[in-house]
Amino acid sequence: MSNIEFKLGTFSKNGGGAFVGLVIGEKIYGLSQVAEAFGGKGPTTTAGIQDMLDDWEANFDALCAIADFVSNDGRDDSDWGGASALSDLKALPPILRPPKMIYAAANYGGHIREMLNAGTAQNDDERDNMLDRDKARVRPYSFLKSPSALVGAFDDIVIPPESQKVDWEVELALAISRTAKRVPAERALDYVAGYMTTNDVTARDAQARPDWPTLRTDWFTGKSHDTFAPMGPYFVPKAFVPDYRTIQLTLKVNGETKQNDPAGEMVFSAEEQIEHASAQIALHPGDIISTGTPEGVGHGKGTYLNAGDVVEAEAAGLGAQRCDVVAEVI
Repeated sequence: MSNIEFKLGTFSKNGGGAFVGLVIGEKIYGLSQVAEAFGGKGPTTTAGIQDMLDDWEANFDALCAIADFVSNDGRDDSDWGGASALSDLKALPPILRPPKMIYAAANYGGHIREMLNAGTAQNDDERDNMLDRDKARVRPYSFLKSPSALVGAFDDIVIPPESQKVDWEVELALAISRTAKRVPAERALDYVAGYMTTNDVTARDAQARPDWPTLRTDWFTGKSHDTFAPMGPYFVPKAFVPDYRTIQLTLKVNGETKQNDPAGEMVFSAEEQIEHASAQIALHPGDIISTGTPEGVGHGKGTYLNAGDVVEAEAAGLGAQRCDVVAEVI
């Protein structure tokens, strides 16, 4: 493993095409340029993070060697195309087209309680059931979110005209590094390539379906609108995250802190979520699992996003997001 910690990201510059950036400190290098300058055994591809995940172990070793080379070679940055600051680039979702995105529902105790207080349960039996986190009886609850909802960490969150209750949910996301089927929790992190900051934006009034009272919850309409998944700006390899449970998840709206809890307060751990998901369907390189949100969402207090708001979300060490909220133009 490299002595130099690095991140990856997907960026564009001056309206150009997407490229993978190697992020060392505050400098972002075009990966294809530094790999060419390195001249040794580089990654199998520099076309995209998704492509590199297809052979992640070998490619991570190559990235480590390149990071050491860039940091210790002594040459000027201009020798490999120069370095950029994040502010000079457009940050795109690190993984542009993940095969699938699996999200956790009701996975922090405080969030479960605030949703109950907001009226999620229709009777006492449902309330008791939601509060019961006995893992001998209760499994993780997961849903699919469309990858087309992805946007970059500084892109706009667009409120659709049909919704007046658009909410925020800062989350820790992870990316799968190799095919996983029925993976036990104790080996689950062996299948993780790295971590990202994300915001599981939700239209609460679209998620509830009073017109279908026996079905009740519409995860597709509530979760998968365009722009409802800001991701990034960085992808941080697992090797540089000693314990994901210590990552602090924070979210601010217009500068006011709304969410601020560690990932370690999950009810079902990332490992347990991988075990559960891989028992249902095979996971593949580039799949994203988003692991749930702590308490502090708007629905708990009946407050929601409006055009003109600014949302800042961060999983500490993985990069911070800043998204303007705008109304959809139709």
